[in-house]
Amino acid sequence: MAPTAEPSPAASTIEQSRAGLDLVLAPPQQPAPAVASGPLVAVDSRAGDNTYPIWLWTISNGGAVGAIDKSHVEGGVVTLSGWAGDINLGLRMSDVLLVACDRVVASVPVSGTRADIARKHPNLPAAGWSARLALADLAPCDHPVVSAYATALFGSAAFPLSGEVEPGDALLSAEALRLDRPTAELRTPRTAQAPIREVEVGGQGIALRRCGKRECAVVARLPAGHQRLLILDDQAGWILVAQSSGTAGWAPASALKVPTTDN
Repeated sequence: MAPTAEPSPAASTIEQSRAGLDLVLAPPQQPAPAVASGPLVAVDSRAGDNTYPIWLWTISNGGAVGAIDKSHVEGGVVTLSGWAGDINLGLRMSDVLLVACDRVVASVPVSGTRADIARKHPNLPAAGWSARLALADLAPCDHPVVSAYATALFGSAAFPLSGEVEPGDALLSAEALRLDRPTAELRTPRTAQAPIREVEVGGQGIALRRCGKRECAVVARLPAGHQRLLILDDQAGWILVAQSSGTAGWAPASALKVPTTDN
């Protein structure tokens, strides 16, 4: 009988290395995803490539211009609501961005009635907002925390809102849902800036007020003569204007005359 050949140490080493390489190259075994069932659940959040990093916006370092007032987690969805607007001068916000893991996952309009905010500033009668986010859309990082930013009608600045929501253990037990996500794209930074108007201010100049009413406090004065103004908002015959110096306030539209040119 021919002697049985013993495997060489080199051959054994090669086989062990190949086995180790197979383990490295083999894709990790993932648990089968839960199969979603039941009715469609409408949410405002997006996932994956339909989100984008918040740093595309210029984050304002000023104070908060609103807040997350309420939050509630139930059935794989976190519902948030709050308000947004500059209560100092009544500058309206157009949208609220919801951010998790440094990515914008939802944008919702600022359009809900908030009588409490209107009492703080009469030019903010519709400063409310609400959003529904799927917990499944909040987990590209280990410990997602939802924060919010408001955006104005113009520009690429994002203004922080106070408050945060941390779903915590709810993420671990979130049920698989059939999600009805928005088809419209998320609000992204706008390149358009606030319009500039060349005006003539007559007489002794005009008062700039805290809000668009005669009884509102005077915050500055616009001198007589030719003025170049940023137009930040326009409501009910009053215009929120700002000078290059940063002075801002509400002026009656009738007092801001567009200068005529001689032909």
